[in-house]
Amino acid sequence: MSPKYPGISGLNRIHSILEHHGVSRIFLVTGRKSFDISGAREALFPFLEGKTVTRFCDFSKNPKIDDVRKGVSALKEAKADIVIAVGGGSVIDMAKLINIIAPDSHEPEDIATGKAKIKVKGLPLVAIPTTAGSGSESTQFAVVYVDNIKYSLSHARILPDYALIAPSLTYNLPPGLTAVSGFDALSQAVESYWAVSATRKSQQYASQAINLILPVIEKAVNAPCPEMRKTMISAAHLAGKAINLTRTTAPHAISYPLTAYFNIPHGHAVALLLGKFFIINSRTHYNAPADSRGKDYLQKVMRQLFQLFDCRRAQDCAHRWYALMAAVGLETDFKSLGICHQSDIELIMSNVNAERLGTNPVIIDEVMLRQLLTRI
Repeated sequence: MSPKYPGISGLNRIHSILEHHGVSRIFLVTGRKSFDISGAREALFPFLEGKTVTRFCDFSKNPKIDDVRKGVSALKEAKADIVIAVGGGSVIDMAKLINIIAPDSHEPEDIATGKAKIKVKGLPLVAIPTTAGSGSESTQFAVVYVDNIKYSLSHARILPDYALIAPSLTYNLPPGLTAVSGFDALSQAVESYWAVSATRKSQQYASQAINLILPVIEKAVNAPCPEMRKTMISAAHLAGKAINLTRTTAPHAISYPLTAYFNIPHGHAVALLLGKFFIINSRTHYNAPADSRGKDYLQKVMRQLFQLFDCRRAQDCAHRWYALMAAVGLETDFKSLGICHQSDIELIMSNVNAERLGTNPVIIDEVMLRQLLTRI
C-alpha cells in the first residue's frame, strides 16, 4: 500500500480529494507557528472554503501520549470526514496517531505501547509536509513518547492515503531546521540502504535520496534557492519510502534518548551517531553480521555506500559525514551538547530502542555501545 498521490503533486489535488470523499468537515492538524510561517495557511485555505474546519495544534514538538489523547477527543468532537496534516514529521505523526487511535476502543497507551493491536482504519488522511526531513508522509510509522520512552507504531492502516508534496512550503525554513531535517532524510536513506531488511527497491529509493541530498544540502542550508528546496523535499520523500520498506537501524535506536533527555533535535541526534556506523558496520571481521546474507553481502553493501559518498573507505565516509555536519552548523561533540558525565551515558544506554538495534546489519552489544558513546 502506498499513498495515492506520491511524489511532487502540490496542493491542487486537495479539491478533488475533498470532492471524492464528500467532505464537509475537516480535522486539520498543524504546528502552532509553522502553519503560518511556511505559507501553508495562505496556500491551503482557498481550497477549504465552505467547509467546517477544526484546527488542532496544541501539542509538544515530540508527540506525547497526553497530546494524542487531547487530539482524539478533539477529532471525535469535530465529527470530521477527513484528517489533513500540514507540518513537519511530528505534526504528521500526531495526525497519524490521532486518526488511528480515535476509532479504536482500547486506551491510547495500550495501542501506543503495543499492548493492543491496531484493528480499525481511521478517516482518510492527507499528509502535506512543510519540512524536507522525516518523510513521514510516505511511511506507515508514527512515533509517540510515553513516560519519556519512545514507541513507534507500525501498521499499513497508519500510512496516509494521500501525500501531497509542495516544495514552496519549505521556502521559509530557517537554516537550523533545514540542516536538522536534511540530515534526518540523509540518515534515513543511509540506514535503509544497509538495514537487514534492505531490498533492491528500498536501496533504489535510498540511493536516489543520497544522490539528491549530498550535492545540495550545504547550499540548501546556507544559500537556498527554490530548485534546492524542491530537491531536498523530493529526497526526503524518497528516503521515507525507503525506510517504510526497511525501518531504521542502530543510529536511530540510540538517538531517541538524546532527544527525550537532552533536547537534541531528532535529525541532529541521529546524525551525531551515524558517522561512526560507517566504520562499525564495515568491520565484519570484528563485528558479527546480523544480516543473514552474510559478510560478503554486507561488505558489498558498504562499498556501494562508500561510492555514493565518493569515498574509498569507511573512515573517509565518517570524516565526510562529520565535516558536512559542521558545514551546516550542526555540533558534532557530545560535551558541547551537554552530555558530559558518565551518568549521561548510562541514561542513554538504558533507553536505547532494542527493536531498532536489531535491524542493524552487525550485532551491537553493550560493550560496543558503551565504547561508541564515550568516544563521540
